[in-house]
Amino acid sequence: MSTLLPVIPSSLPCFPCPHDSICCSWGTSLNTKEAETLKSLYGADAIVWDDEENEWRTRVDGDRCMFLKNNACSLHDRPEYPSVCRCFPWSDPETGGPYQYDLSICPELPQDEADPTER
Repeated sequence: MSTLLPVIPSSLPCFPCPHDSICCSWGTSLNTKEAETLKSLYGADAIVWDDEENEWRTRVDGDRCMFLKNNACSLHDRPEYPSVCRCFPWSDPETGGPYQYDLSICPELPQDEADPTER
């Protein structure tokens, strides 16, 4: 039996974010091409390898993604804006299907007690 996905609003109050861009606290997952692009444009320090998740991520400065400036993503309107950020929370950039992971990273989204991996 499949679990229904929560209804996600069609728009979010992201600009400016009323929650101090909490979703940017961990950096973001990058595919290999995105990691190479960010590295070539912003230097090797722009990305880090996450051994636990086995993936490239944007570097975190302080407690936010290094590309977050004045509570807004400095890449948002640029071609190198990471696909995970571009798709969140509506779709999964890898599958094209609905976003099925942890919605608790944004207080504006419906919170579901179910394990998101079981959806």
